Formats: sequence, C-alpha cells, structure tokens
Amino acid sequence: MHVIFKKDFGKLLMRDDIETSSCSSWCRFPFYEADFGWGKPSWVNQSLEAKNLIVLIDSRDGDGIEASLTFKEEDMAIMESNNELFAYASLDPPLKRPPLVLRR
Repeated sequence: MHVIFKKDFGKLLMRDDIETSSCSSWCRFPFYEADFGWGKPSWVNQSLEAKNLIVLIDSRDGDGIEASLTFKEEDMAIMESNNELFAYASLDPPLKRPPLVLRR
C-alpha cells in the first residue's frame, strides 16, 4: 500500500493541471565530509527533476545555506526581482572550487 501511495503521489506532483510546491532541507547532513577515495567534494548539489521544488543544503564553509529552486520561468522572474529576498541572499554566487587535478 505504501509503495502504491508514493508512486501515485509522485505522479500527482508532476501533473500540469495541479499546482504544488515542495520544500526539503538537507541541512546538517555531512555531505561535505564524505570521501569515497578521491577526496572530499568541493561542491554538493541536488539534481531532482520536480516542479516547484526548493531544496536547502548547507554551504561548503558551513557559514550559509544554498537553495536550489525548480520553478517555471515566469515564477523565477518574480523571485529574481524580489529585492527583499536579495537583502539576505545572492543569486548564483561564484563557486570557490580548487582546480581540478587528475592523478594516476
């Protein structure tokens, strides 16, 4: 029963005739501490394909929170023009990544 509910719920969220919004926080998960043998990640992000989704994750330095948004273009335009929001946030900050080094 639970599996059927999750499958049907997922289909419901993707329908164009129903307006939904979702928000999830991945904060305080130690993603930047993971090391699978090639070092700790320089950047962590989600790549979920869902409409009207906000996912929050701690920044690498632990001093902020990154928000990934998947909204329609017209809704994103509204977000991007919200001056109150940008008093506390910045849009697409440059990534501070170390140069990629490949080793044998």
